[in-house]
Amino acid sequence: MTNQEVDFGILTAKEIRDVLKSKAHCLRAGFPADHIIIKTLNEFRDHYLGRVGLPTYLSQMLGEVGKAPMQSCTLYAENGQPIQARLNGAHNQPVQRFIARNFSVDRLPFKVEVALASKPDQIEVRYL
Repeated sequence: MTNQEVDFGILTAKEIRDVLKSKAHCLRAGFPADHIIIKTLNEFRDHYLGRVGLPTYLSQMLGEVGKAPMQSCTLYAENGQPIQARLNGAHNQPVQRFIARNFSVDRLPFKVEVALASKPDQIEVRYL
């Protein structure tokens, strides 16, 4: 096997969303956060995020659910634990804006669950 240079820049937004879903599956299957698979998937995500910037990244990863008010969202850490978000009157602030203002690039929530008013029985999930 030869030592090849990895091209982290070839992935599109859709492919990065797939990378994040794969990471979620690996974590759910029991891979530890410091496993080479998780680290490699993080490298793809980090390179992409650095290339497009946080506002564009959040917009692409969240899509339309990024406009949902924070009061209908739950944020989760990589270990699956809910993140206690201090809304401080920002209950109607869009989740995308809330995340951009309250989290640094290296401390983003891993998963966002959104209960949409138009589909109260359905939870939309996005990964960051």
